Amino acid sequence: MHLAGRLFQAPLSYALGQTFSRTCRELSFESPIGPWKLVEAQPATDLADAVECYWEGWGDIPPLKEKILPRTGVELMFNLKGEHIVQELDGKPFGADYLSGWLSGLQRRYMLIETTGGSHFVAARLKPWGAWRLLREPMREVSCRVPLIDDIWGNDAQRLATRLAEAPNLYARFDLLEDHLRRRIDFRRKADAGVLEASRRMLDTQGRVRIDSLCRRLGTSRVTLSRKFREQVGLTPKTYARVVRISSLMTHLARAGGDSWAMLAEDFGYHDQAHLAHDFQDFCGATISEYLERASPEGGATIEDPPPA
Repeated sequence: MHLAGRLFQAPLSYALGQTFSRTCRELSFESPIGPWKLVEAQPATDLADAVECYWEGWGDIPPLKEKILPRTGVELMFNLKGEHIVQELDGKPFGADYLSGWLSGLQRRYMLIETTGGSHFVAARLKPWGAWRLLREPMREVSCRVPLIDDIWGNDAQRLATRLAEAPNLYARFDLLEDHLRRRIDFRRKADAGVLEASRRMLDTQGRVRIDSLCRRLGTSRVTLSRKFREQVGLTPKTYARVVRISSLMTHLARAGGDSWAMLAEDFGYHDQAHLAHDFQDFCGATISEYLERASPEGGATIEDPPPA
């Protein structure tokens, strides 16, 4: 698999009527399923505490099935090309068509998606507490779910989808999406300081943090922290820490390949190899060896039903 990438500055002026720039990262993949391109763009400063990045990905790929694996962000996605059916959700049979746009809350386990007709998305990857400020409802209502944007925003979602489809280029789409988020986010809502600090500690340690020790450090109880996490993140602190750890492990595997299983278990804070293998199977629905054979270049998905060679 061939991968090429570059960083560059792109204009940020379409929606704001002013001249700024934002850092972008462009990646091109030559994979067994065909060429795929991805551009990621950083948010404007006033949205940096809510939005991780904007991204657009496209490729004339053949029909396939892929597992979307647990990650630490909430994806707000608009479909510009292709048909997508979520066949499994949270590791269980589901079966629903997604033709326009949707929001993928934090997931405890993998999703299995069938794609036909190529693929082209524009999306905002939100920090969980950023999605909480955007949706203005408890994040537990969307965790382990994939609601349609139409069900969340009604006709406003369709108007935005139309404007995104008609925009002249991906930079204009990023600006349109950002402008829409800026108008919808409740800036008066402030994420709880304990939730932010606990999340930061989990991310800094790749999920290797004991919740009881974290509560003592924050001067709060486990019950209180859990309630705030369910409200503003969508998962309990323990489950979110496990997602952080498995996501970090997948990123490592996608970049560096398989090391000694014993070394991996030690590096990522598992009791032993059996604990590592069980956790990976539980979250990803695959063994590590299967993951390494099927992983996407960025490590967030596996190709389950590739086209014949």
